[in-house]
Amino acid sequence: MRDKISTDIQKSYNKKPNVLFINLPSVPFKSILESFDGTARVVQPLSMPMGILYLSSYIKKYNRVERVAILDYVLHLAEIPNYRDVNDYISKIAKKNIDFVPDVLAFSLIFSTSQPFFDASVSVLKNIWPKATVIVGGVHATNCAKQLLQNKNVDFVIKGEGEMTFSEFIGQYSYAKPICVDGIYSKEDFCSATLPKLSKHVENLDSIPFPDWGIIDMESYVNARGRKKNIGSSMDRRIATIMTSRGCPFRCTFCSSHTVHGRKMRFRSVDNVIEEIKLLYKLYGVNLFIPEDDLFTANRNRVISLLAILGELQIPNIELQFPNALSVNTLDTRVLDALISTGMRIASLAIESGSEYVQKYIIKKNCKLNKAKELVAYLKNKGIIVRCYYILGFPHETKEQMLETIKYAKELEADWSLFNIAVPLIGSEMYDQFVQMGCIRDNIDIWSEAFYQERAFDTPEVTAVELKKIAYRANLEVNFINNVNLINGNFNRALELFNDIVTTYPFHIIGWYCMVKCYEGLGDEEQALQIKKKIRVLIESDKRTSEIFDNYKDLMQGFNVERTYTVNKHH
Repeated sequence: MRDKISTDIQKSYNKKPNVLFINLPSVPFKSILESFDGTARVVQPLSMPMGILYLSSYIKKYNRVERVAILDYVLHLAEIPNYRDVNDYISKIAKKNIDFVPDVLAFSLIFSTSQPFFDASVSVLKNIWPKATVIVGGVHATNCAKQLLQNKNVDFVIKGEGEMTFSEFIGQYSYAKPICVDGIYSKEDFCSATLPKLSKHVENLDSIPFPDWGIIDMESYVNARGRKKNIGSSMDRRIATIMTSRGCPFRCTFCSSHTVHGRKMRFRSVDNVIEEIKLLYKLYGVNLFIPEDDLFTANRNRVISLLAILGELQIPNIELQFPNALSVNTLDTRVLDALISTGMRIASLAIESGSEYVQKYIIKKNCKLNKAKELVAYLKNKGIIVRCYYILGFPHETKEQMLETIKYAKELEADWSLFNIAVPLIGSEMYDQFVQMGCIRDNIDIWSEAFYQERAFDTPEVTAVELKKIAYRANLEVNFINNVNLINGNFNRALELFNDIVTTYPFHIIGWYCMVKCYEGLGDEEQALQIKKKIRVLIESDKRTSEIFDNYKDLMQGFNVERTYTVNKHH
């Protein structure tokens, strides 16, 4: 069946195609829909769409293409209140920003939460450009190709890594050849007895050109908050994402990244990475670099060599941040010292669970918990802000084991602890476990709700409502009320942490309350009083703030709401 080809593709014989990439929001679709009346704000960090940028540079180098552009729906999220509804937003953003007729619509579908927006956008865009061929790729697309191809508007899906596969697709498309590429799936393939092979990995990562920064609004991206933490001098940094390797040999049950990049580690050469960093600084003034490798420190000697050369570049105020988090088991003091000397001021560590049993038998991560304690102490002694990542609610994890994780986080005394909820990513072992347990159905309803702050299903151990309460209260108690810096009188550092929160979430009343405690500790009663006034206004005017206050006012001991209200009335 793979020798079939559409009439539209045949007409494009020996043609240099116009390719339009579509960058989709990853925030839950519900929050997007709720933002059109202007009462709520969609919060999604603006992070460089690396998959699209690599595909664009690759086909420009190895194929004959006419126009290549990106339709960046993430970039324009702040404009949503200007549009009537989601279809109006999708349509008008496209017509406003794209001045050519695309032959190929290439959707980057990485996150499961993007599925509903994808469904809406592919329908609208096919109405605008009905002759365009639609191809979809990314981690989510890789793991639900059959379901995506049931959509009448989807022609092809890429399963696995995209560069070589998409390049071959463009080549065959250009010459009207039958689309027969390893990793490319069509509707006919799932009716066939033999499915195509998965896509090929690029073994020599240096053969991939640098990301095609020119197709995005680079100035917006380098000046955005992105995934960086705006703490202290980091607020003034110009940011860019880099990737120095692909693959991860570990077998964490909650991860699905291996379905695209595999478990074998592949590394770019140190020289190749350094050249990209130099170019980012030269062209865009970037001085805060975010490596988004799955396992940046997989090869310690390589990392130390890379960082040594990076330090010699003398980029002013250079900084490294790792929002994907560093692997505890791959770190030692040599690596940490090299990272610190090259500008790492905030260290993020992936711990996931404080229970030895969960580590070994449930999530298969086997993070060395005692080693994590040593690393945190070492980093804090060096003056580094330490953030640790945890997940609650794994399959068969008991409430007692979750509380063990929270207790461990308190004892670790990191500057910040992120408590996420275990959500089943399609393609992960954990997803299959939840299906087998009968907790979820294998369909779009679950995919679109794969959000780390809540989930919509119960398990025998904990209900969805209970789990959300456990995770959120742990966040408030560990990070805010009992924040180690606040308790120990390190008020200036605590203020930096809390200010980062309220800048992103202005309605976060507990964050504001803790800032009051900091200013009182510093003896700045005037500033404390001003924030108390702000808290009262937020309680009265913002639904999200009032809900937090109603549910967690027991944590705000000593906060006199009536006194603040009186001050507001008279001023």
